[in-house]
Amino acid sequence: MTQKSKYDNVIILHGCPPNEQTVTPKNNRWMNWLAEKLNEKGFKAVTPDLPTSWEPKYKDWKKEFEKYSVTHDTLLVGHSCGAAFLVRWLLETKKKVKKLILVAPAKVPETENDTRKDLYNFELPSDGSHIADEIVVFTSNDFPHHLKSLEMYKKALNPRIVKLENKFHFLFFQTKTNEFPELLNEIVGNV
Repeated sequence: MTQKSKYDNVIILHGCPPNEQTVTPKNNRWMNWLAEKLNEKGFKAVTPDLPTSWEPKYKDWKKEFEKYSVTHDTLLVGHSCGAAFLVRWLLETKKKVKKLILVAPAKVPETENDTRKDLYNFELPSDGSHIADEIVVFTSNDFPHHLKSLEMYKKALNPRIVKLENKFHFLFFQTKTNEFPELLNEIVGNV
């Protein structure tokens, strides 16, 4: 059954594995499951593959991401460093979307040599809530550096927090599923 979406489109960004060998196959990613379920319901959802996710460069991600239309009526969803990218991009471009959902958002590097540091190289304002009409963060019992990142986003974006138990960093090898019904319900339940 399809329904009328209040969003022009939905763009769902993956996170960043530590190396090329740990890239999660698409059929094991909740992002792809979510896009499939949303498209079945009449949404226009995409899950772009951004370049070298294990060694991301902001300028390369920006170039690829900007191939997709982002209007005020866009819903953006980002996981981990994909969430960091979306926040940085919205702040830098001064765009505003209807809804921004961050899942286990990253900002604090795991180590000094963290290959994802380029995406995290931006300042969070004291009040960045202007980047979306509504901001939601999904979190769980995550890695310590991600929990530190969560605190930074809570201060800067004043999001609504959805805390789920035992989802860790929302990765397939931790949850043993590619499904994320709570996130689907967050989107579809508010249409």
